[in-house]
Parts: sequence; C-alpha cells; structure tokens
Amino acid sequence: MKRRSRWAAALAACIVLGLAGCGSNTAQSSEPVEGLDELGEIRVVAREDGSGTRAAFAQLVDFEGSTAKQSDQTRADAQIAEDTEKVVEAVEGDTAAIGYVSRGALSNESGVKALTVNGTSVDAKSYPLRRSFYLAYCGGLNELEQDFLTYIRSAGQEIAGKSYTQVAKTNTFLSNQAEGTITIAGSTSVAPLMRELAEAYEQINTNANIAITETDSTDGLTQAMSGQCDLGMSSRDLKDYEQELLDYQVIAQDEIAVVVNAENPLQDITLDQLRQIYTGEINAWNELNP
Repeated sequence: MKRRSRWAAALAACIVLGLAGCGSNTAQSSEPVEGLDELGEIRVVAREDGSGTRAAFAQLVDFEGSTAKQSDQTRADAQIAEDTEKVVEAVEGDTAAIGYVSRGALSNESGVKALTVNGTSVDAKSYPLRRSFYLAYCGGLNELEQDFLTYIRSAGQEIAGKSYTQVAKTNTFLSNQAEGTITIAGSTSVAPLMRELAEAYEQINTNANIAITETDSTDGLTQAMSGQCDLGMSSRDLKDYEQELLDYQVIAQDEIAVVVNAENPLQDITLDQLRQIYTGEINAWNELNP
C-alpha cells in the first residue's frame, strides 16, 4: 500500500507539473500554422535610432546593445520607419512584414493586426510589452506649465484611459487660467495622446496655447535639457544622465503592439521568437512552425 501511495503521489506531481507547463509563457502551438510557409522571408520593420519605442521594445524583448556605442542588436537589414504611421504603412503594404507600434496607433480600419505575445493579448494587464510615457522638463515650472501638468494627472487621465492605461485616478480640475505658450517636442508615440490632452486643456484654459512638435524621444529629451522646448515627450525610460539633468512625470502607460499584415495567418508569438527575428536568428516565417 505504501509503495502504491508513493507511486500515486509521484504521478499526481507529474500531472501538476505538466499542467503548469501548459500554462507557461511559451504559448507556442504544437500544430503548424497553415499558410505561414507561403509568406517566405520575414520583412523586419524597426524604428529609427533615438525612438523611445525602439529602445523600450529592445529592452523588453531583451536584445539591447552589448556595448555603450550599440543601442541594440536590431538586424542590419531591417527596414527603418521614422515614425509610428510609417511602421503601420510598411506592414499594411507587405504580407510578410512584422513591426511594433504603440497600442494607441492601432485602428480597426487598418490593414494590420496585433499578435498576442506569449499567449497574452495587448489589452490584458499581464501583457509583457508595457512601458511608460513621460513628460520631462529642466528646472522649475511656470504657472502655466504646472497647471497643464496638474490637468494631465487629474482630469486628463480620463482621456489617457481611453487608449492607454491611467497612472492616476481621474479627479476634478480647476485651472488657474495662466496665460502663455507651452512648447512640447519628442516622441511620435506620445504625440497623439498629447494632442488630445492639449486640445482639451485649451478648452478649459482659453489663455493657453500649446505647440507640439513630433521628433523622437531622445531628441525631445535633448531639447528639454537645452531649453529648446518646455516639455520633452519620451516613450522610453530616461537614462541615468537624463534623470540627473531633468525632472519628469509619468503621464500614462502604453503597450507596444507587435503587428503583422492582416492577411498573415499567425496569431501568437513568443518573446524568444521576437528576439530571434529582430536579431536575425530567424529569417523566414516557416521557421516559426514546429
């Protein structure tokens, strides 16, 4: 009886471990994806150096640069897109393409679709490709700038919550009606949210004018440090030296969506597969099939 009990216990443990394995992060089906072989070589679309989305994606997928001079290990033959819209356009126009964009850039009308990553959809709380949106500034804030940031972190969170994840509770806001212009520059991923926030704030404070210029996260932070703009938008974490020179606030959280052409039959991809695709270890779509 003791020997049978031990055998039963061991069997039960194996079953538990097996079920745990089924729920692991690999999320790779044992069945091949029909039609994947027909796509041929993978066309990799990446953002430009200086892009906060590129930096955050490389960090989260784990292919950052191995030296101080190398920002990340993105394959040399990747197609470089200068902004979010160009990534979407490139993937829309090529059934064999793959790219990454801010979740806020997704549209039901576009010809791209977001893959689940490790079996988790982009709108799930456990989605692994999540990053913060920042507004950074050098020195103290004037009355208008402080009023605008107070709005963003209070009533403005209702706007942030429509396409992104709120970082503060939505609260009532009473403007100080300060006058002037705020210049904002930086991330093309943060810019759509910033435009919505600026438009809503200008309706509350008609004395304010907010000018937004899209460049990239690194340029936005550099402009803020040099005084070329009042607020810099960044969709990546600030580097150590940037944190020393700038003050900053998180205004929302965003998910980086992995996008493929709407006709691509693939539905899910793992973080390891993404790393291998973007570093050049995987070159063809059929390599994703078991």
